[in-house]
Amino acid sequence: MTVLFLSRPSPRAVLMAAALVFASVCSSSAQSTASKPPASSSPAASGTTTGFAIESEMLTYTAMDSQAQSVACGIARNVGAADDKCSPRASSGPGAGIVVVASPSSALSEFQLWRTDISTMKMLTLRANHYCPQNAKDRGATASTSLGSTILSMIPGGQALSFAQALFSSSSESNPVEGNIGDQALVADIGGHLRALGLSVVIPDTYMPHSLAAVDNAHSPFMSNFAALLKARDCLTATLAQKQPDHTASPDVEHAPPAAEKDQQSESDKQAIGQAIDAFLKSLADVHVPTPPASSSGTTPPPEPVISHLNAVLRADGLAQELSSASSDSQSGENGTWYFLWLKALESGGTVAKTGNAILGNKTNFSGGAVGTYSLFRLSGNVVCSGVFYNYAGPMQMSQIAKLLNGSAEAPPAGRLVGGCAPGQL
Repeated sequence: MTVLFLSRPSPRAVLMAAALVFASVCSSSAQSTASKPPASSSPAASGTTTGFAIESEMLTYTAMDSQAQSVACGIARNVGAADDKCSPRASSGPGAGIVVVASPSSALSEFQLWRTDISTMKMLTLRANHYCPQNAKDRGATASTSLGSTILSMIPGGQALSFAQALFSSSSESNPVEGNIGDQALVADIGGHLRALGLSVVIPDTYMPHSLAAVDNAHSPFMSNFAALLKARDCLTATLAQKQPDHTASPDVEHAPPAAEKDQQSESDKQAIGQAIDAFLKSLADVHVPTPPASSSGTTPPPEPVISHLNAVLRADGLAQELSSASSDSQSGENGTWYFLWLKALESGGTVAKTGNAILGNKTNFSGGAVGTYSLFRLSGNVVCSGVFYNYAGPMQMSQIAKLLNGSAEAPPAGRLVGGCAPGQL
């Protein structure tokens, strides 16, 4: 008979056994980790991108919103819409307004095209009117209130069809944001904070002012100048058709050649002005593709908006009406002083950190951060505010993130704002 004697294991033996178990678990975990691709590598076979955590994304936008509120507060204080505590300040007169655009915006290039067309029409009209009689009645007719019913009849022969095609032709438009929603989110976030402080806010790339309203010919700077140009072209055509006097039959033969030469120069000038007006009218049907911004990274720039010349300037014309300063040299219209705010979301992202061991278990923490830049301009181009802002939220566990989103946890503090608004810019 065999007798087994069982004895109580010593503490040293227990520790050695635990060490062997821990080493075995760590070894198998290392092998499992080595067999998997890194989180930042190529997309998985299912088509989804690895390395994404919605918890970290929530903290990323939480950090961005905190900085957006800080930027909006600084701007509002500088333009006189908020006090030192960032509370809305009551104003007896018209308040300030902000035109907010992101880095790939086409609004600025369209407005520049609109401004060029307005200047061209004014110049050609002035040159043509040199040969047309002007009186108070004629000057009042330039602000025509029945432009819609007479505009095609005023266009010189051969141009009515091309202009009608430009008016009714279909077009496509795209507003890229470089493959992510960072710029859109930043524009909407800061725009919302500015509006909450009582500022008028326009985001032309999301909705160009007056896009869903009929063109108001009486208040549209483009259409008013266009009607004056057509009237001048019609008058110019009439003067060209008139029979010129025969200076050769004049009894004063000595002065006939200079007069004939002067008339010839006038007729040549009229024809040149008429050709320039016709070329401008024809250009309205051309496709307008803004020049893409230079890319220092060497990557292919996103596709630019493809719209007709006429559509581009009419879009900008709606913005000009909203600014209420299109027909004057001042920066203040009926809605007060307007500013131009440019925004760019530079970087955003987060981390997922796991700590612990096989015996005590693992703990997962999430974090996120965002970096952006902005510049605030007067319409004259002078910089009022400018800077780079960045913030970081976390690390937080999943239960803390849920409390942060429902408002039961304290929001992360504001991050860093480099630059800002200098005092005394009002």
